Amino acid sequence: MHIKTFKGGYDNNFTYLIIDGKECCVLDPAIPSKNIFSFVEKEGLTITFVLFMHSHFDHIVELEQYKEKGIPIYGHESTKIEVDRKVKDNDILTVGETELNIMHTPGHRYDCVCVLVENNVFTSDTLFVGGCGRVDFEGSDPDAMFETLQKLKQLPDETIIYPGHDYGSTPRSTISKEKKQNFFFKIGKAEFLRRRL
Repeated sequence: MHIKTFKGGYDNNFTYLIIDGKECCVLDPAIPSKNIFSFVEKEGLTITFVLFMHSHFDHIVELEQYKEKGIPIYGHESTKIEVDRKVKDNDILTVGETELNIMHTPGHRYDCVCVLVENNVFTSDTLFVGGCGRVDFEGSDPDAMFETLQKLKQLPDETIIYPGHDYGSTPRSTISKEKKQNFFFKIGKAEFLRRRL
């Protein structure tokens, strides 16, 4: 399994390809699709599906371009966007021999998911390096976000975090580092809600 990272889009977004052999999938489609297609063609890869990790506009970029190529679009079962497959908590998707474990992680938005792949977790706008997603948007839920962060804290310390934006001091982090440096990982629920409401 190999991870290819793209950066760009609306606000220093990250889009990731999970590659196994000649198959790949797109996680968090936030950059122009032509950049993805160019890389995939050059490497001789086949995109088996696109998974958008929540439905804010900057994370569902050019889905129609993938649809035109017959590439299925996946999203959480609560999403209002038309998808080819609805995923839910604990679902397992495959790319080649690689398993992708779906975690429903509401808070920033009701249809947020994170994806656990081996010792890597792709967090989109749920968890950033040194921060977490906003909860003052339509479809956000501060209580749910706090519970989601507790869920992510239970992952093994060595789990590598791949966020949806390059907002932190480094592009990636680990659960262990975030336990030490991420304010929102360290505070209790009352303080979290007071600061995030």
